[in-house]
Amino acid sequence: MPATQSAPVRRADTRHLWHPWSPIRTDGPRLVLTGGRGCHVTDDTGRTYLDLRAGTLNATVGYGEQRVVDAIVRQAGQLMTWDLAEVTTEPAALLAERIAALMPPGLTRTLFCNSGSEGIEAAIKIARMFHWIGGDRGRTVVASWADGYHGATTAGIAATGAAFRRDGAGPLPDGFLHLVTPRCPRCTAGPGGHDCRVPGTAEWEEQLARVGAHRVAAIVVEPVLSVGGVIVPPHGTLAGLRELCDRHGILLIADEVATGIGRTGHMLGFQHDLAPGTGPDIVVTSKGLTGGYAPLAAVTVRESVYEAFADDPYLGGLRHGHTTGGHATACAAALAVLDIVEGEDLPARAAATGRVLLEYLSADLADDPAVREVRGRGLLIGVETASMEAAQEVSRLAQAQGVLVRAFGQVVTVAPPLVVAEDDALDGVRTLARALRTVGGAW
Repeated sequence: MPATQSAPVRRADTRHLWHPWSPIRTDGPRLVLTGGRGCHVTDDTGRTYLDLRAGTLNATVGYGEQRVVDAIVRQAGQLMTWDLAEVTTEPAALLAERIAALMPPGLTRTLFCNSGSEGIEAAIKIARMFHWIGGDRGRTVVASWADGYHGATTAGIAATGAAFRRDGAGPLPDGFLHLVTPRCPRCTAGPGGHDCRVPGTAEWEEQLARVGAHRVAAIVVEPVLSVGGVIVPPHGTLAGLRELCDRHGILLIADEVATGIGRTGHMLGFQHDLAPGTGPDIVVTSKGLTGGYAPLAAVTVRESVYEAFADDPYLGGLRHGHTTGGHATACAAALAVLDIVEGEDLPARAAATGRVLLEYLSADLADDPAVREVRGRGLLIGVETASMEAAQEVSRLAQAQGVLVRAFGQVVTVAPPLVVAEDDALDGVRTLARALRTVGGAW
């Protein structure tokens, strides 16, 4: 974009655009992105950057993917959307079928929403109404890990424990319980020098007992805590949760908004921990589902959960939905993205490339004073720094060298599109490592 064209954009941005999750007063001009191709994006000066954050973990198949663009154009030219309350559309029906094929047996029915936050809201509502319809009307509590993140809408905020995301948004709804996060509390000050003790089912059992497990409708967790710091729970954590939920009649909700559709090296993050054929009761996917080409989320439930709603006394169905939930054009985009993800086996590619990046960063940054820990799974890798200021400075230095990463709290996240070439990804993390060493040298 020539400077004569970018000036009005910058002026409009400065005067009128409210940027979410961003300080109003910032140092220097914001990046103005004007295009993208593959795993690179371009700004209004013509400079190109390697995207190691996949937009916001949603650019699964990269930018300018013509197969997805063509699918969107075809569907928009035929029928862009219709409310699914009374009719169906071809893309929505075929996508629901496609998603069922990705899930363990029994997870067969999908409700479509517009975003991950909406998907979590719907999942919580479905879980509570499921018990209410079944006559167990005291089950209203929803439990989640204290460091998890489940969206920016009301129930998602209530399910999120961090004060940063909650304070000032109240009064928040009652009926939420924050379980201790499966991470060694002593390691939050930096690993080493002690025996790790990671909280698990014993601690959660005690917490449930204090509120009454018979009052808990659902437990919602991320297979890898993304915004909460790329925390990877120990192997067996989800299996333990599955057993706990079965024992107490609680529904297990997997928040796969960030981890689903290949990001962690499996199609779904819970597949790392749960035995084949075993799954949650409700799975929420979004971000990578459409590769960032359209807004969409999918809430997939067990057939038994779906069938229970036939007994709803008011409707005999689900009293929930949105005008553009299951937008036909968005569903067409998702079908094209899944063709690429499955056809090119991008989960396996994410697993292989992720191992290379994790090994490189772990070795190269082992003695960096600015780095507390490197962790991750697949192409979702977090570098925990010594402070929020350090993470922001690392992100700024990397951007100056042509690499875009995500800094949130103290953690710098590396999560490129799943189609990234290993050599490009390695070049990018080498740049990131140099930025980390520069910041570490100032400590």
